[in-house]
Amino acid sequence: LAQAVLVDRPLQRQRESVAVCPRTGTMSRVVWRCALLALWALGFSAADDDGKGAPGDGGDHRVIVRFTEQKDAEASVHRGVAKLRKMHGVVRAKPLTQLGMAVVSLGSQEAQERFLDDLEEDASVELAVPDTWVSADDFTAPQMAPPVSATPVRSLTELVEHRRQCSANPACHARGLTGPCCPVPDGTMLSCCSMHFEPATVALGTFHATYVTANGDGGVSARSPDMLAESKFEMVVHEDDSVSLRTVFGAYLSAAESGWVTAVARDIGDREKFALVFNRENATFALGTSAGMFVTVEPTGHVMANRPTVDQWESFVISKVQGAHQRLPNDPDLSKLWGMNSWATHDIDAPEAWRMWTGELGAGIVVGVIDTGIDYTHEDLREQMWVNPNEIPGNGIDDDGNGYIDDVHGVDFANNDGDPLDDQLHGTHCSGTIAGVGDNGIGVSGVAWRGARLMALKFLSADGS
Repeated sequence: LAQAVLVDRPLQRQRESVAVCPRTGTMSRVVWRCALLALWALGFSAADDDGKGAPGDGGDHRVIVRFTEQKDAEASVHRGVAKLRKMHGVVRAKPLTQLGMAVVSLGSQEAQERFLDDLEEDASVELAVPDTWVSADDFTAPQMAPPVSATPVRSLTELVEHRRQCSANPACHARGLTGPCCPVPDGTMLSCCSMHFEPATVALGTFHATYVTANGDGGVSARSPDMLAESKFEMVVHEDDSVSLRTVFGAYLSAAESGWVTAVARDIGDREKFALVFNRENATFALGTSAGMFVTVEPTGHVMANRPTVDQWESFVISKVQGAHQRLPNDPDLSKLWGMNSWATHDIDAPEAWRMWTGELGAGIVVGVIDTGIDYTHEDLREQMWVNPNEIPGNGIDDDGNGYIDDVHGVDFANNDGDPLDDQLHGTHCSGTIAGVGDNGIGVSGVAWRGARLMALKFLSADGS
């Protein structure tokens, strides 16, 4: 369950980080169903050719589909798969009859996105979610889907007056909180909502694939596609749930009534406070000002605060970055694991935990990965593999007398031998989340950077049997 929620592609479109669920629409139900799917939909082989080929980019872009429950479950799955095979871009479609699911392979990212779009209104499909891999596509700068317009922020005081009380929210009530609480009709996030408001250093990614940057002269722009030191802000959360953004130069972002955004103020007043308005459709935020406007970034890179409503230019991806309260490894693909570190989604606050512990003291802990095996030659995993102390590698003898020859890193129960090398990649995917080497400048980072050892217990073959 944890790996299904933790490992996913970065936020390129809403449906790449949150499942497309036309019938339910509730986050909690989507999350557990996605987890169930990711754990169970192993019965797909890239070598399996169930459908007609389609031109693409050479990649394997997979989607897991769960069909709406029907009385004739087995027949309905086969009907559904037959229908899926005829859809645009589908290369293969494999039924998982007993689970009421199918795994579909598409020839390109574009075909995958179109496929998901087409399924949104299909009543026979309960859920469709992209499958994921350890080695995902390169990700450079944040990209976002067009957001849904939000209600204009009139004033911070007015927002507080219209909030529901904590007593109406089970999560807030359980924490013993009182006073204003979420949900807020316009999406404004509060400290008792599911989002975390711990002290954080953040970066603001824009719709134009750039980052908001403040210079020492007080100028604010968004022209750099790279995250610079000047792109990092310390987020200060106030009692009224507004936030202020402090630059590396010690000044705060300010939004004047004229619409200009600067970074010269050394003290916090109304102009330095912003209301975070969350867009659940694509997990982006808008910054509402005390003047009732939203911060916007024009294609030229100019940053203003003169928009009364939210559209693409007013939407930001807020990413937690290295700061006083977090420790981040230098692994280039860490951003692909949104469940490790994300501002808007349900992450596990890994950077906050890594600040205190990264696994070195876990020497001696062995994690058995019961899955499709592990690629123990992987550059991010080979140092983390458990080694059987009672087996001599490669001598063709069952040295420890357990019935398996050369079971150095685990056992392959699917093929009844001592070599659990992964031939499907799902187990490798999970292992990278558990204990991929961290801070080595390669690939991703697992929860435990060092210390823990991975034992491969392969019980599934490449085709899921």
